[in-house]
Amino acid sequence: MFDSIRTVMREPLLHFLLAGAGLFLLFNYVSEPKMTGDDQIIVTSGQIEHLVTLFVKTRVRPPSDAELRGLIDNYILEEVLYREATAIGLDQDDTIIRRRLKQKMEFLVDDFSATEPTDEELQQFLDADPDRFQIDARISFEHVYLIDASLEAANATLAALQKDEAVKTDNALASGLLPGHFEDASETSITSQFGGSFKDDLFALEPGQWTGPVESPFGLHLIRIDQIVEARVPALAEIRSVVKRDWLADRRNKARQVLFDELRAKYTITIEEYEAPDL
Repeated sequence: MFDSIRTVMREPLLHFLLAGAGLFLLFNYVSEPKMTGDDQIIVTSGQIEHLVTLFVKTRVRPPSDAELRGLIDNYILEEVLYREATAIGLDQDDTIIRRRLKQKMEFLVDDFSATEPTDEELQQFLDADPDRFQIDARISFEHVYLIDASLEAANATLAALQKDEAVKTDNALASGLLPGHFEDASETSITSQFGGSFKDDLFALEPGQWTGPVESPFGLHLIRIDQIVEARVPALAEIRSVVKRDWLADRRNKARQVLFDELRAKYTITIEEYEAPDL
């Protein structure tokens, strides 16, 4: 029975629903500063403590009595101006305010959904989407690329390289625009420099001998592979911080979606038809 209860308590959906319930309670019962009427402002001890904490983080020391009075006076002024501004509707249809309030709501959801994952949860997250954490295959190779060379000329140059003979340099360049040797280059970097087709052909070659030609946007390439390190998915211990970061982000996104769907369901939403103007 206790195992069943523990299993239920670990369900992410239950956590999201509890987070949503907590937020609703927060919205209904928490207000800073405490208001007993439209014309009253009570600065609570908790709010003063918050002001002092922010001051200490900035100045690395507690405020003096005069500085504390200044912090409280500034807070009261901020509250007065806020109330007066909202009373005359200055907060209405203000894009910056709308975005800021949206952001604060999202921060509240994130705070409620934040938790410390276990290694078991992180391993399950890693196993569910291993491609997300895969490390690129890497390759080391030497190449000679041929500019405006025919296939016949490329094959002749290849034969010379295989026999370790000197290569004519009229259209065969060992360097130039591109380095003649690539050391431990990733699939991503090769694709960005030569294109996906070249990358696929390159990683299909056998190491240890000159081969080709392989075509890229630069021309024809004769290639000798030194080493290929296959792509792999690291163990959790190697990338725990990365998996944890993505796990938390995924959890926050799911919590937001669950709660926002519940909040949206409270409203009747009508979207009027819109006809785009002719341009």
